[in-house]
Amino acid sequence: MTSFIEELLRESEQKDKLLQIEMNRLRADQILAALTVLEQKADDVNKLADDEIKLIEEYRLAELQKIEKKATWLSWQLEQFIRSTGEKSINLPHGTLKLRLGRDKVEITDLDKFMRVAQTRNLLRPIPESYEPDLQKTLAYVKMHGFLTGVKLIAAQSKFSYKTLKGKSNGEDEAGTEVE
Repeated sequence: MTSFIEELLRESEQKDKLLQIEMNRLRADQILAALTVLEQKADDVNKLADDEIKLIEEYRLAELQKIEKKATWLSWQLEQFIRSTGEKSINLPHGTLKLRLGRDKVEITDLDKFMRVAQTRNLLRPIPESYEPDLQKTLAYVKMHGFLTGVKLIAAQSKFSYKTLKGKSNGEDEAGTEVE
């Protein structure tokens, strides 16, 4: 038999265990609530940072547009200057100005008329089951004979470019050749 004191101690232990389990559940729930608050704060910080990044990007775009507009204006002035001199290239202390003549092009304006004469003058490039205008041969023919029905000659345009000492250029690629 168990004594009265032993029973009392056993009941007390059981109550303590129940209380401890309840306290652990309560503490776990409080920690979850605290985590929810921290997650909300993290979301608020991320939203604030995203809003600031958006403002900075808008500022960047606006400032770059202003700079590009000024650069385009200055480039246009340089192009007008070199065209007025009649020179093809001007070396200056802070860079170089260049005018390069592009290539002549032809445009087929009336394919039916062109096809009637193109085959007899060997101006077509054979492709199995079809024919397509050979623009290089057609250009050479028009330059030699002056006119061809259904074809319009588009004269070459001078293209302007400049290069600064910093190495940045406008209108040229890395090898220094003209970019259209």
